[in-house]
Amino acid sequence: MTDCLISNTRIVGRAGVRDGDIAIDDGVVIAIGSTLENEFPSPEEHIDADGMVALPGVVDVHNHMHDVKLFPEGIDFTSQTASAVAGGVTTVVELPTQTPITTPQAFRDKRETCEKLSHIDFGLVAGNVDDSSIDIEAIMTEGTRDFKAFTAEPYLADDETIIELMSKVGTAGGKVRVHCETQGILDHARGEIESDEPEVYMDSRPLEAELDAINRVGWFAEYTDCPVHVVHVSSGSGAREGARFQSRMNTAVTLETCPHYLAFSKDDVAELGPFLKVNPSLKSATEVERLWRAVQDGTIDLIASEHFPTYREERERGWENIWEPYAGLPSIETMLEFLVSEGVHEGRLTWSRLHELVCARPAHEAGIYPRKGLIREGTDADIVLLREDDYEVSADDLTFNGGWTPYEGRKWSARVDTVIVGGKVAAQDHKVLSSPGDGEFIRREPMS
Repeated sequence: MTDCLISNTRIVGRAGVRDGDIAIDDGVVIAIGSTLENEFPSPEEHIDADGMVALPGVVDVHNHMHDVKLFPEGIDFTSQTASAVAGGVTTVVELPTQTPITTPQAFRDKRETCEKLSHIDFGLVAGNVDDSSIDIEAIMTEGTRDFKAFTAEPYLADDETIIELMSKVGTAGGKVRVHCETQGILDHARGEIESDEPEVYMDSRPLEAELDAINRVGWFAEYTDCPVHVVHVSSGSGAREGARFQSRMNTAVTLETCPHYLAFSKDDVAELGPFLKVNPSLKSATEVERLWRAVQDGTIDLIASEHFPTYREERERGWENIWEPYAGLPSIETMLEFLVSEGVHEGRLTWSRLHELVCARPAHEAGIYPRKGLIREGTDADIVLLREDDYEVSADDLTFNGGWTPYEGRKWSARVDTVIVGGKVAAQDHKVLSSPGDGEFIRREPMS
C-alpha cells in the first residue's frame, strides 16, 4: 500500500509544467505519471489536487531563527520553522545571528538543540567569523560547508582576515558567504545624518557601500580560489557588479537576493517606516526594476528569505528612533506567495524560473541536490500545492508569531494550500500539523 497519492496536479520542473500524479511511499517519491490511481489504487492518503500547481518544497538557504542570547521568549527554532513550513518552505539552512558559531562544540550544541525543535529538515552555517585562526576543518566535520563573514559592523572582519578565511575554506572544500557593505562608506554616511526619523535610515547605508564591497570580495575570491556566495544583494547595480565575477572561470561566485528587495523601495518607507528597516537598506525604485531584470535573466542565482523575526512592539519603537530596533524582516512564510503572486502571475517569472530560484539552485548550492529541490522518483517527498486565490495579506492569517508582516494589505493571487514534508501533510492553509522534532539535521559534506 502506498502512503500517499497526489492526483490531478500540475507538476513544476526545470523544463516547465506538466499534468500528472505523484505517488509517495516511505517519505520518498516513487512514481510520477498519469492515471497513477490505477497503479496505486488504495493509498493511505489520497489528495485530489484539482489542478493545483505542485512545486518542490522551497529550500531557503538564508534565515535567522534561533539565538537564545538575542531573540525574546517565543522566538526560536520551533516557532520559526513552523512559520516556514506554513509558507511552503520545507528545508532551511540557518545562519548565526548575534551569537557566533565558530567552534566545533558551539556548532554541535546548536545542532543538537535545533534537532529537538525543528518542524523541518535543516542545515547550519558557521559564523560570524572575525578571526581566521578558527579550526575550519574541525567545524566542517560537524556537518557544514559554509562560513559567514561581514565586511561591515557589527561583525566586521578586516580584509586580511576575510582573505585568510577564504584561503582556508577554499582549500578545505567549503564556501564563504559574505555580507557586502563597506564600513568606511557606512561610517561617513551615518556621520552626515542627525535625524532619528525612519526615512533617513536608507541614506545611512548607500548603494555605493554595497557596490564597493561586492567588487572587493569578488577579487578576494579570485585571489584565494575560494567559492563565494554574496548574500542579500539589494540592488540591480549590485547584481551587475557580481556578474563581472560570475563570468570568470577561476572560481564560483553566486548571488542571492531576497523578496523585500523586489517588493519595496525607498519610496515605501514614508508609509511603513521601521517595518522596512533592513540591512542592506532598500534602494530606489529604479534599482528594484534593475534587480527584477537580474532575477529574470539569470544574473541572480537564487532567492532566499533572510527571515529575521521580531515582535511588533519591538519594531514600533523605530517610529520614535529608527536606530533602536534591530534591522531585518519576517519573510519566510510569505516568500513563495509573493514570488508567485507578484512574479509568476504578473509575468515577471516563469514557473520553471521560480523552480530554479527557490528550489533547485538553493538545494544545489547547499549540497543537498537532488535529494531536495525537485520532484522526481527517488527524491524526498517535500511538495507544496498552490492554489489560485485572490486575497488581502494579513498578519492575522499567518503562523508567524511576531504579529506583523511588511506585506500587510497587499493583494495577492496565490495561496499555499497544502505542504507535504517527508510524505506527510505538514501544513494546510497556513495551519501547521507537524510537530517540533519532526525535522532532521542534514550533514552537508565538503565540495569536491
